[in-house]
Amino acid sequence: MPSHAPGPDPGSAPALSRRRVLAGGGRGLLALALIGTAVTACGSTGSSGPDPLEAELSAARADSELAAAAAKSAPPGIAPALIELSAVRARHATALVEELSRAAGQPTPTSSAAATPSSAAPPAPAPRPQDVIAALRRSGENAAKLAPTLSGYRAGLLGSIAAACTTASTIGLAPAGSPR
Repeated sequence: MPSHAPGPDPGSAPALSRRRVLAGGGRGLLALALIGTAVTACGSTGSSGPDPLEAELSAARADSELAAAAAKSAPPGIAPALIELSAVRARHATALVEELSRAAGQPTPTSSAAATPSSAAPPAPAPRPQDVIAALRRSGENAAKLAPTLSGYRAGLLGSIAAACTTASTIGLAPAGSPR
């Protein structure tokens, strides 16, 4: 009886050892990681145009200012709703600023720079509640169109903004007796 096991047949293909499998797998993973990094780097340089949330941020700020201005000359029965809508759209703007900052890898700004009106221009007529309704309707439609093109949190954020704007323009500020 032989005391040792027979070795591999010298004419056959080399046997796979654990060491050979691990070394080959490690090289394969390294190659995939390098390819993935190269593809990601190439893809990120092609981003064109501003972030789509920038337009939504501008609309939120404009709607907030419009509702606040309309509240100053609105009938007492609707002024509180306009003030609340101004606050809601300001919160939308804050959420959009936070998301834009997160996506850019920058800290969230602590204050927003407000534009000061020029004293040379004649004062514009006070906006009416109907102007706020039209602006909210546009903002809701734009957010609803953009939401499905995004994913994750951004899609949810835009969906929420679309719902809030549409509800406010349809129900929250609709004149009494108007079809809804």
